[in-house]
Amino acid sequence: MPENKVLEGKETEICQVGVVVKNLDKTIEYLTALGLGPFTIRNVTHPSAIVHGKKVFYQVRIALSQQGAVQLELIEYQKGTTIHEEFLKEKGEGLHHILFDVKDLEATLEAWSQRGIEVLQQDRFVGGGGLAYLGTDKVGGIIMEVVQRPPDYDPAKGVRYE
Repeated sequence: MPENKVLEGKETEICQVGVVVKNLDKTIEYLTALGLGPFTIRNVTHPSAIVHGKKVFYQVRIALSQQGAVQLELIEYQKGTTIHEEFLKEKGEGLHHILFDVKDLEATLEAWSQRGIEVLQQDRFVGGGGLAYLGTDKVGGIIMEVVQRPPDYDPAKGVRYE
């Protein structure tokens, strides 16, 4: 990667917009009536995520819908410790993050770190890769999520967390 850019090429394409919601079912009903969807709902357990540097457990309920080139992710906090719950308490419902697929998660995190950007939350996938939410919201108000998918990634099945 060039020294002046953290993301380049296809890594700059927004793959997903994540929205934290209080009530997933009501939000899906509302958005479906507006013409968005269809949505696939999943209960997701993160048994050993790292949030603000501490190993934690959390559970969220998500709904995914492909809207053209960008996936819409709705996130409803269930339990545990996660930045999604923090966001909901501090700001209420709304745009939480934009997601970028990266080739090398570790190298990307190192490049962000060199710019003074902290990792708010991260997790690893069974089979390789993982995700990280970055503290990029200090300017512009938007958290960025970077994801390196495992080699056997199947969008229909999603991922499992270590």
